[in-house]
Amino acid sequence: MQVSEVRLFGRKLPLVKLEEGEEAVVVSDTHFGLNHQGLFVTRFRELESFFKHLAEGRRPSLVVLLGDIFEFWTARVRDIVSTALAPLRRLAELDTLVAYVVGNHDRVVAHLGRDGMFVSENVLVVPEMMVVECGGRKGLLLHGHQLDWKFTKLKGLWRIESSLYLLTESLSTLPGSLEWVLAATYAAITPVMLYLTEGAPFAYRVFAMMSAILLSAPLLMLTLRITQGKLWYGLIQPVADVLLKGRLRGRAFSSAAVNRPLERLLSEMEAAGLGRLDFVVFGHTHVPELAVNGEGRVIANSGSWVAEPGVPCCTLIRLRRGRITLARWSGNGEEVLAEHSF
Repeated sequence: MQVSEVRLFGRKLPLVKLEEGEEAVVVSDTHFGLNHQGLFVTRFRELESFFKHLAEGRRPSLVVLLGDIFEFWTARVRDIVSTALAPLRRLAELDTLVAYVVGNHDRVVAHLGRDGMFVSENVLVVPEMMVVECGGRKGLLLHGHQLDWKFTKLKGLWRIESSLYLLTESLSTLPGSLEWVLAATYAAITPVMLYLTEGAPFAYRVFAMMSAILLSAPLLMLTLRITQGKLWYGLIQPVADVLLKGRLRGRAFSSAAVNRPLERLLSEMEAAGLGRLDFVVFGHTHVPELAVNGEGRVIANSGSWVAEPGVPCCTLIRLRRGRITLARWSGNGEEVLAEHSF
């Protein structure tokens, strides 16, 4: 296996070339720490058994964690650690190259990047996307949020969510409910400041207003953190999905919301110097899939390791010379769901 890099749009992208007989395994959307109504919906124990299966059998040369591995938006750090520890310990036993392509829910990991890429022993952290070659075929691997209208329209503003998460988690490390006491105290100072500067010169009033906003921020962030699940996921997002018809979660490649931005992205990258892309692997939608478009390009979605009604769980992609396989881990073995040779 050879690891190098290519430059595209001014950024470095890892380029991994698999040699004859080498294989890559791709998993995504494990969302370590994610729970619903007090129960973990991340299938971390199943992933632990899958990595153990890989370690005891024919080990892949490359394991790609294709984004949203950690639930750094809503989960508590203690839940993330408790669910991630065993699977990652098994993954470390593989002693193979691990490429971590960052998703939207684990964006904080991208800060490990150095010049767009970070290598530490056998770990490769990829902030955006990577290129894989096997058997003379070239493909692009990305998490998939780059196709979602919510992130393309907001540009880089969506990353604020990760910053808010880190700040609220930092506050939550204080003993007991001290974070709420401090946040409420800071917010209570706001009207006092505005009252004391009433009638003061304009510059003083502006300074007081800016200070009031900063002092109120902790209380606003903590409130957002405990209500975002019900407010955002329970109200705003479902309404937006109905009105805008643009959400990628739960959509297959046949949906225009997925295939149009994907084909546009691939065309742009090919024109920018990557050349023909024979396949693409992404996640984000939680819909495992293997399809071929009209240009003969293989479209693969690695699915997720999150329990959701009506959607296959614990799915993965295998890449090797001349073949792409979509499989599901049953706990005792892999069930092949679809396969394509090229």
